[in-house]
Amino acid sequence: MAMQFSKEDQEKLKNDKSEIYRKRTEETNREDVENLSKKGKWEYFKQYYLKGLIVVIVVAVLLIAGAIQAVTKKATTSLYIAVQKDIINEEDVPALESAIGKYLGMDPKDEVVKIDVSPDDKQLQAYFYAGTADILIADEKTFRKWGESEYFFDSNTSKKVAFYKNYDEKYQFKTQYITGEDILNNTKTEASDTKASDKTEYNCGIYLSDSQKYRQMGGQLDKPVLGIATSTKHIEYATQFAKYMMDNNKKMDFKKSE
Repeated sequence: MAMQFSKEDQEKLKNDKSEIYRKRTEETNREDVENLSKKGKWEYFKQYYLKGLIVVIVVAVLLIAGAIQAVTKKATTSLYIAVQKDIINEEDVPALESAIGKYLGMDPKDEVVKIDVSPDDKQLQAYFYAGTADILIADEKTFRKWGESEYFFDSNTSKKVAFYKNYDEKYQFKTQYITGEDILNNTKTEASDTKASDKTEYNCGIYLSDSQKYRQMGGQLDKPVLGIATSTKHIEYATQFAKYMMDNNKKMDFKKSE
């Protein structure tokens, strides 16, 4: 049963200064907090404000991180060209990368070309396995070593490089494939001197001997060969680049450094 107060009692309660009868206002709450000890103030802060503050901080950090990431986002390498046994001026490389990327229609904020003029065999093999290296340009001997191990698409079996057949026979680099079994069966010579048991010739590269753009790049090889890695993740750019290098009607917007 609810307690009933007389009008006189109600008036007394209204004028009573005891804490239990005080009407809570923003001002009285502020007074209460000010009267708390340091520990009490900290407990009050934790109970009423800490969680909200943490949420605000987390949201702010995420927004700032997103903004920084958007500003500092690194462009993806969408065509990796490895060059072995050649002499290309490293000072020219950035301008070459830019010129090739421009021809391929890449937005430099999102995609770039990478030209590596000094990868050793171990690095290049790792790049091929990882699908990092898309193209190799090298001298005949070096290219044959990779070609014999089936690192490149060939026009005999792959439609991706069927365009190799569009070029004159003298531009088609061909080699035989040396299998693991061939190496195991070779008991007379060094493994590197193993001969292929299957004498089929595979067209796995194209000669850049008459490519004006290859010379414009500063290439010094008499018979440079270009091949597209079977592990490439950028086949469209790789084939575009190969065709571009073979087309002397298209000029490269590039000038060598002085």
